[in-house]
Parts: sequence; C-alpha cells; structure tokens
Amino acid sequence: MLETIVTFIYETFQHHKAHLIFIAIGMVVGLFSQMILPGRGFGLLATLAIGIAGCYIGDMFLGDYVTEYVTFTKNATIHKIIGGVVGAMALSFIINLIRGGKDKDKTAYRNNT
Repeated sequence: MLETIVTFIYETFQHHKAHLIFIAIGMVVGLFSQMILPGRGFGLLATLAIGIAGCYIGDMFLGDYVTEYVTFTKNATIHKIIGGVVGAMALSFIINLIRGGKDKDKTAYRNNT
C-alpha cells in the first residue's frame, strides 16, 4: 500500500515537474521585476501572480529572441528568467498605467522609511 502511494506521488511529480518549475521561476521573476521597475507596490501575492503571468508572457512572446540574442550563457533557466523579467516588467507597467492615482510609489525601501 505504501509503495503504491509513493509511486503515485513520484509519477505525479514527474508529470507536473515542468509546471512546478515554471511557477517557481515565475515567483522569483515577480520579485525581481518589482525591485527593478518602480511602481506602486502590489503586495506579495499580486507580485507573485504578476511574475507567473509575466513569465508566461515572456516565454510566449520573447522565448526565441532571448535564446538567440542572449549569448553570454546557454542555460535555458537563465533565458526563462530574463524573458520572464521583461514580461513581468511590461505587465507591471501596464497595470500601473491602468491603476493610475496620485499616491505614487508605495514601496518603503525606495522611500527610506
């Protein structure tokens, strides 16, 4: 019984490993893009969601370009992170344009508070 449970968990993990890695890279990308692009600060969960969506956007639109033009490394993970950061920054910029407002930058580490 225990062996079948362990086998099921292992096979399920192997089947979904690429998706889990994509989500983990997306979370890191969201944090990177929030640090690089000044904005209104979205909160942790929104930043992680923007990172995952930005990683998907970057992979969909910039995947081949990043692989072709980023020649200092041949690592596919670094290429996904670079494309994801660009995609998440674009998504954050669009969200900041839509949200607008007079309260400007809310991130404390940029305001020294």
